[in-house]
Amino acid sequence: MGIDLRDMNPSSRTLTGFNGSSEKMIWKIRLPVYAGDVTRTVKFSVIVAKAPYNAILGTPWLHSMKAIPSTYHQCIKFPGKD
Repeated sequence: MGIDLRDMNPSSRTLTGFNGSSEKMIWKIRLPVYAGDVTRTVKFSVIVAKAPYNAILGTPWLHSMKAIPSTYHQCIKFPGKD
């Protein structure tokens, strides 16, 4: 991805997963996220653990993108030109 590790900041916070287990957050970084022709900078927390997700995008990002998530369909709908 071309990420400079110097852009990552150490962190000692603990994150609690959906199953109740806790993982220590080791890094945090802000990265641009592109969706269509819109770019938003998002803060990511980095952990060392097996997870079913690559990333979890929170409600502030969804709101700023005017996105409509559907958990039933497991997708996100974005407003577009059409």
